[in-house]
Amino acid sequence: MKMKIQEPIDINGMRIKNRLGLAPMVNMPGGDDGYISEQTIRWFEARAKGGTGLIMTGAVVVTPPTEEILKQRIAAGMTKWVGVTDDKYIPGWTELADVIHGYGAKLGVQTVALGPQSGLGASPPPYPDETHPKKSAQSLGVGEGPVHVVTIEEIEQHTSNTVAVAVRLKTAGVDCFELHLAHGGANLYASWVSPMYNRRTDEYGGSWQNRLRFPVETIRRVRQAVGPDYPILVRIDADELLGKWGIRLEDALHYIVPAMEEAGVDCFDVSQGSIMHSPQGIVIPLYYPRGCFIHNAEAVKSVTSLPVIGVGNIFDIGMAERFLQEDKADMIFMARQLTCDPETPNKYFEKKADEIRECIGCIGGCGRPCAINYDIQDEPVPLTMADKARKVLVIGGGVAGMEAARVASLRGHSVSLIEKDSQLGGMVDAISHNPLLEEFGNLVKYLSNQMRIQGVDVSVCKEAGLPDVVKHNPDVVIVATGSRAVIPELARDKPGVITYRDACREPRKVGQKVIVWGFFGSELAIALAEQGKDVVLIGKGSEASIGSDVSGPRRFWLMRKLTDIDFAREAPETIQVTNPRVLAGTDIVDISLGGVLIRNSDEGESVLPYDTIIVSQRFSERQKNNTIISELQGHGFEVHVIGDCAQVRGIKDAIWTANEVARTI
Repeated sequence: MKMKIQEPIDINGMRIKNRLGLAPMVNMPGGDDGYISEQTIRWFEARAKGGTGLIMTGAVVVTPPTEEILKQRIAAGMTKWVGVTDDKYIPGWTELADVIHGYGAKLGVQTVALGPQSGLGASPPPYPDETHPKKSAQSLGVGEGPVHVVTIEEIEQHTSNTVAVAVRLKTAGVDCFELHLAHGGANLYASWVSPMYNRRTDEYGGSWQNRLRFPVETIRRVRQAVGPDYPILVRIDADELLGKWGIRLEDALHYIVPAMEEAGVDCFDVSQGSIMHSPQGIVIPLYYPRGCFIHNAEAVKSVTSLPVIGVGNIFDIGMAERFLQEDKADMIFMARQLTCDPETPNKYFEKKADEIRECIGCIGGCGRPCAINYDIQDEPVPLTMADKARKVLVIGGGVAGMEAARVASLRGHSVSLIEKDSQLGGMVDAISHNPLLEEFGNLVKYLSNQMRIQGVDVSVCKEAGLPDVVKHNPDVVIVATGSRAVIPELARDKPGVITYRDACREPRKVGQKVIVWGFFGSELAIALAEQGKDVVLIGKGSEASIGSDVSGPRRFWLMRKLTDIDFAREAPETIQVTNPRVLAGTDIVDISLGGVLIRNSDEGESVLPYDTIIVSQRFSERQKNNTIISELQGHGFEVHVIGDCAQVRGIKDAIWTANEVARTI
């Protein structure tokens, strides 16, 4: 019996084979001068081949960027742009459409007019005046271009450009067109509708009707140009998550949805958030529960008979199916999950869900590259069968060791893995016991399943010494023994002192009054505070050093958690949380039964009471577990070192070093 997500859906005559789509994203690879490249085609082909019904490309600009803008993109590490701004680009889009159609999927294109905070020199409506809240000091890296009031002539030009793009897409054989009307200041149309940004006093500002005039006129003209039977989608903000400053859900339901429906759209792609002020609705952090914004799609469904697409932190098809069964949406878009594992639909529908590589929500690349899938990058080392099958021994069952074992086995080698702990996963498994970071466990689960599926001989609770390796007699030894925390001398053998790893794996050891020693433990400090414990987070560095070991977007959310910045408040100022209490520029001087003596760079010395001290050192302060390497090399073994015992870094580096070795032995 088919699931509902496997049923076809019709959007104005476009029949999609199932109800799962690739959400439009800005990680689309492009070629030189805006042309579709072979890399572009292969990127989207992988998702179509993987079973996704609708492939949406993201944020295709309607106005060609200048040379200066292109330089800015390259300097910012952004992907090359892909254009539809001239007829010369049509053949490339036709080729892409033909490839997607070859897998029975449909192709759609989301278009965007760049706005005031795109960082790309766009012409925006006026920036908010001094009564409006400003963007967070912890920026996601989206800049602010030059600001001026858009003229009526420029409005007409943007509209004409959008219409021309829609016509070219239809000519190219693309199945549907989407206008991006969400996500705030980086998008001209979205910022125009939002009361947060649009402060005009003419017929294009003020009332909801006036602020919607620009996108409504654009949709009407697109409809006139493409005809009645070509599907037009619109991505809307159901809620900008800005309270009274922005678009609220009731505004979207009362004004935006009816206006777009009357203008001629065929489907609502329901999103939320504003990229500079409330990006939690767009780049959703792993601190948020899965499917946390589906209520917005459900609300839109209650006021329209048109198809509604739900999106946001949906990683598993089981959840997507439940949302469809509960009539919360007519279709589901996935973004990061289909980036991480393009074969997700096929695996699920073929009853191979245990083979799905599930996203961990780390926001550590999201496609260019992906932190946990080595192949999602521009030039991976190819995965080919080995010229000669060899006997490979992997010492260490963390994510680096398991990934190396997985890849080596796929290449035809006979692989054994030895792990000294009772469970696999190493430090990543420990971290996943933190409620804020439990999604990290997805990687451990996937790799553990792969050990079974690939037939890797796994031994746990066994420490591999030189005699064990000699007895095993491997052709190749891959050492992935990780790293360990080093308890500072003044804290050794003191009561209540434990490591970060122990605090995660054995929460019973954590008392009520907790000192987290080191900013690496910031997320653990937050989780413990949310459990009702009294937490002090101390670190020798400044506040700017908090989160220095994690990706930029994840650090953004970490700082939001620690400082409670919330632009929906009546007063827009930052509000410092009191638990956990954060003490930067602080170190521990002494530990005794009477408390912890700390020294702050500004306030001098003081004593803190404690039940538990959690030593949470940053990567550079951890010690590599590499003592066996020289012994093995001295005995003549071919030895490769990967993961933290090579260099203590993050998950992506562990996965990368594992692949670079396992694909070449």
